[in-house]
Amino acid sequence: MGKLEEDRIYADTLGKTDVYVAAGLGVVEVSVSNDRIGQFSLAHRCPARDIAADGTDLLVATDEDVLAIDPTGDELTVERLSFGPAVAVGGADAPLAAAPDGTVARRTDGGWTELGAVSEPRAIDGPLVATADGVVRAGDGLEYVGLSDARDVLGGPTPYAATADGLYRLGPGWTHELETESFVVAADGDRVHAVTSEGLLVDAGDGWREREVPTDERLVDVGYIADGGVIAVTETGRFLVDPVAAKDGASGWRSRALGLDGTAGFAVPDR
Repeated sequence: MGKLEEDRIYADTLGKTDVYVAAGLGVVEVSVSNDRIGQFSLAHRCPARDIAADGTDLLVATDEDVLAIDPTGDELTVERLSFGPAVAVGGADAPLAAAPDGTVARRTDGGWTELGAVSEPRAIDGPLVATADGVVRAGDGLEYVGLSDARDVLGGPTPYAATADGLYRLGPGWTHELETESFVVAADGDRVHAVTSEGLLVDAGDGWREREVPTDERLVDVGYIADGGVIAVTETGRFLVDPVAAKDGASGWRSRALGLDGTAGFAVPDR
């Protein structure tokens, strides 16, 4: 695909965030500066099934292996981690990966330690794994921590799980936050976003409300950039940004079609 440079990037990079999108074509780097979706390019060609930030690095699940990508240098470096085919990856104290057959393993001392197996792994965040049977916690082994038909998890200070029967927050115990089918969850400080069958919902500390988006395409991921803006991507590769304060004074989402099939999600590594 090569470089696709259809927009300029601001000369200064204040507030600029590099976002890495996983798609069937590979890992695509998208530069976002405030309310502008700037240049985007194919960073690495591979059938990317999932992507996660691991500090300043990236972990990528592909049909062949788990990749560790370092995007910080003048040239991106890629290392194969000898896991084999993977459908989900996550970075916690050490990288976690899940294979198509449900095997979950943690990377230790340059190799992989199998922790057990789950039914249909779907997402990993921190120590939590979303599976068809619910939410599992990875420790010395795998521990079932509740729910069923989990689609996404958030393993931060306040864990969340998006499931077929709603969004849950772990408390002690699971609290039912939303009773609508949920697919994706993200949080940043006091803000929580959930992609649901009723659209994109947000709770900024004052209760849940809908946040309209300028597309009917299904959102597969939502997250945040350095200046506090919200970003999202659809399954067909339409990238969206909802800036905190647009430079042109206009409010609302900006969007741009990246022309990607099989978009799985994105990651924002530490700068």
